Amino acid sequence: MSTELLLKAEKKKFEAFFYGAESPLVIFKGPEFIIEMCNDKYRAIYPARELLGRTFLTAVPELKESPFPQILKGVYETGEHYISYEGLARIHNPNTNQLEERYFDTTFSRISFGDDEPFRIIATPREVTARVLTRKKLEATKLELEMERDLREIFISTLSHDLRTPMTVIKSAAQMLKRKANLPEMVKSLPDLIMSNVERADDMIRDLLDANRIKAGKGLPISIQFCRLDLIVQDGIAGLEKIHDKRFKFENKVDEINGYWDSKAILRLLENLANNAIKYGESQSDVTITLNATDEWVEISVHNFGHPIPEDEQKMLFNHYHRSKTAGRTAQTGWGIGLTLVKGIAEAHRGTVEVNSDAKNGTTFTVRMPRDARDEKCLQKSQLK
Repeated sequence: MSTELLLKAEKKKFEAFFYGAESPLVIFKGPEFIIEMCNDKYRAIYPARELLGRTFLTAVPELKESPFPQILKGVYETGEHYISYEGLARIHNPNTNQLEERYFDTTFSRISFGDDEPFRIIATPREVTARVLTRKKLEATKLELEMERDLREIFISTLSHDLRTPMTVIKSAAQMLKRKANLPEMVKSLPDLIMSNVERADDMIRDLLDANRIKAGKGLPISIQFCRLDLIVQDGIAGLEKIHDKRFKFENKVDEINGYWDSKAILRLLENLANNAIKYGESQSDVTITLNATDEWVEISVHNFGHPIPEDEQKMLFNHYHRSKTAGRTAQTGWGIGLTLVKGIAEAHRGTVEVNSDAKNGTTFTVRMPRDARDEKCLQKSQLK
């Protein structure tokens, strides 16, 4: 077969591939970018207009300010392959007489038809408008949700701060009333009642504020000093027994445990875990609080018997405002922030908290912290184990 016949055969093959392709294809000729060939898929992008034999910007003048003319020029001059991702093309729609924003992933490649022929550029645009618009909508929704979250957090912080002002006045008034002499017996008990309830409300506001800080990713501020963990826990149990009677069993496996922690924060952590154990545990069973320690680490465990927490819920327990289904089935009320605070306090001490729960062994929350919460290396060691 002669060379001429071979070339004609190859040309027919190329044309069959080109015009039968499922993707839009176009070939631009020379530095003027004359549209030499285009298939029906490409024509569908620009309906009701003449394309063949016209320069790119003559055929599609609305794209003059788009990046595509410069991309064509660069590929023609350098020969370097180029891919335009999600390129914006404002294309005239003859039905609406409006410019429509459409997005394309387009590949541009320079090809040579011989020494005596100008270069061609073959372009394969693939429309991705639906993908881009969906993503933009999701991004807008995400931004809206983030703004709503920020406004909600500002509202909670502002409200909580403003509530503390009148409560401080009430507490001061109760203290002044208590110092008054010759009060009737009936009135003498009221200041203590007022102050205890004000302090309880203040604790609730503090919990809400701190949970809000944790949710915002700010962490809890703590004041670390040298102290004895066993004494902190003993004091905490003594305070809890004033409310819940003798419901607590204390096991200290090491006796004196010294280290660097925030004693008030540890006390708060213990109270949250112990109150939860009383709330959701069996009413006739003791709550066991156990201390253990090594040279580098300390552990506080709080155990109770009762309805086990399902395994699929255990990972969600420490989330903001989350209450397990087990808790929801009880008559106990709560905000679902106690365990969020426990986790926040543990992490502020460079520690961790975990839960184990089943019907046979009951439920145990274990907080593990370094003896010296000031040491940043402790967190790295914890993650390696």
